[in-house]
Amino acid sequence: MGERVRTIFDEASGIAGASLGRVRSGGVDVSQRCLFCRKAFPANGRFEHLPRGRRIAYDPERGRLWLICGRCYRWSLVPVEDRDAALYELERAARDEATPVARTAHIRLLRLKRMILVRVGDAGLAERAWWRYGRELRSRKASFESRGSRVTAYTFGALNFVGDVLGLSDPDVSIDWQDAPVADVLRWRRFGWAAWHGRATCPYCNSTLRALRYDLSWWCYPLLNREGEVSVGVPCPRCDPWTPEHIYRIEGPGAEGVLRRLLAYQNITGASERLIRDATRAIETSGSPGEFTVDATQTRQTLWRMGTTGTVALEIALSETLERRLLDLEVRAIEFMWRQEEELARISDEELTPRRILRSHLRRIPVRLSPRRRQGLLADPEG
Repeated sequence: MGERVRTIFDEASGIAGASLGRVRSGGVDVSQRCLFCRKAFPANGRFEHLPRGRRIAYDPERGRLWLICGRCYRWSLVPVEDRDAALYELERAARDEATPVARTAHIRLLRLKRMILVRVGDAGLAERAWWRYGRELRSRKASFESRGSRVTAYTFGALNFVGDVLGLSDPDVSIDWQDAPVADVLRWRRFGWAAWHGRATCPYCNSTLRALRYDLSWWCYPLLNREGEVSVGVPCPRCDPWTPEHIYRIEGPGAEGVLRRLLAYQNITGASERLIRDATRAIETSGSPGEFTVDATQTRQTLWRMGTTGTVALEIALSETLERRLLDLEVRAIEFMWRQEEELARISDEELTPRRILRSHLRRIPVRLSPRRRQGLLADPEG
């Protein structure tokens, strides 16, 4: 037997022995401390049947449950007899409350307030990670419609009017007092007047763009460059502002950030539940946030022509794509750890746990196994 297999078998024997010893002698609960470095797991204040641990991994199909240590990052396998009710609590919270933030082919990373859940296995339903941006948009809408926002906007408007009379107003302030003054005031206070400063040249008339004003963002085009990276097209006023080819191109690492700021500027009023559903449905129709972004850039439409649903969907898609990139390394590292700990858990559950205890446990887990997979888990290791 190789050294790695021997080490895993020894660790699994220790876990199984600790579990059975606690049942027989009423000893210390091994779910209180990490099995490897002995650090106490913090209370989570959330789960009745799993009161400790703020980083929890579980496999509802195989009935596995681990607590992840915050010091050594090892996964401590919870004893079989303590898993059933906790698995149901975790699966319910993951479905109804947790926010998915990343996934691979085998695991999902979810956030539940101050806790991190790692769900192993097929998600079952299509990912809707953009829902958390929907909650942000709903919050943005509530803030925009609040009395405080309106009072602030009209106070600013009065001061700006006095400034106009005295000749002290800021020429960069762009507010349409006939249409949506509250939104324009809030946009100005949050974003200022320019989304980008730099140097871009029109390939047709050689004029130079040095700043992109937010109030002109409605006529910008979301584009992709030859490398497939997001860029922003700004119509050239000296050529023909209505011709998509006559544009300045804002490219480079910061172009995606510029487009996200333009979209946040436009969507400052937030979105209703219906609008968010329409936007997420548009993303689902394209297949994924990345594919929706590609589709949006190929239409060569301005942000204004895309409409509210299109710009909300594009903001959600860009935010989701960015966060997925940032979380990719973390979730892949977690999957690497899971593969090692799953090997250890399999030995503990399937080879060192009595058959009657395992059969009883598998009958009570939240996700039902197919008969073939259940028979494989209950097969005699000697046979």
